[in-house]
Amino acid sequence: MSSAALLRAQFEARIPSAFAAYRRPQRHCIPIGIAPLDELLGGAPVSALSEICGPQAASSGKTSVCMSLLAQATTKRALGCALVDAGDSFDPLSAEAVGVTLSRLLWVRCGKTRQKLPPLEQAFKVTDILVQNGGFGLVVVDLSAIPERAVRRVPLTSWFRLSRIVEKQRTALVFVELRAHATSCAGLVLNLKPGPAVWQGNLLTHLSVEAEIGRRFDKKPAHSAGPAFSLQSQWA
Repeated sequence: MSSAALLRAQFEARIPSAFAAYRRPQRHCIPIGIAPLDELLGGAPVSALSEICGPQAASSGKTSVCMSLLAQATTKRALGCALVDAGDSFDPLSAEAVGVTLSRLLWVRCGKTRQKLPPLEQAFKVTDILVQNGGFGLVVVDLSAIPERAVRRVPLTSWFRLSRIVEKQRTALVFVELRAHATSCAGLVLNLKPGPAVWQGNLLTHLSVEAEIGRRFDKKPAHSAGPAFSLQSQWA
């Protein structure tokens, strides 16, 4: 036996797994329901915190992506889901029209209770409770109507706490924001921006959206999703 083989045998005798090949555990995801994004990402990762971001001034597609994800989770996967609506901007009729099963969705309207907490603080407290208690396959927290300066003041420890809690749950936690704020606490950051719109006469029929992956759970570098994908407008 060569010296190298002998040394290897001695290591394996003391540490049986010393030379075992490491296999990254498979990450389970909830499909978003938009083919280019699902091909690129596989969906929203379970047991991780994700961020879907886009500007407020123009239609970036983040709301449409969020509704498509909720439709996949509540209808195709029959999961119990929760929507923490910090800005009270959710429209149940529009959501139902794109396939969201409302009977499987808990809608939390922040700022509409007797509590005197600001909507942003209430959103984080409610999210903490929902994620810790489990029972929801998907929890979406919509902060897109909250001023950017307020969200920037959320301490990093709050994001870190939620990311650590959700790691132990079979839950996908998704924040919808103007910009990403969780930094290294996020398993996925999806940045969206509007592209050219498609019109038929005076009717807007499709929205073109460009996607960039700012961060993902497999640590691959940021890159574009390729050609802009198209979202059909709800009134087309």
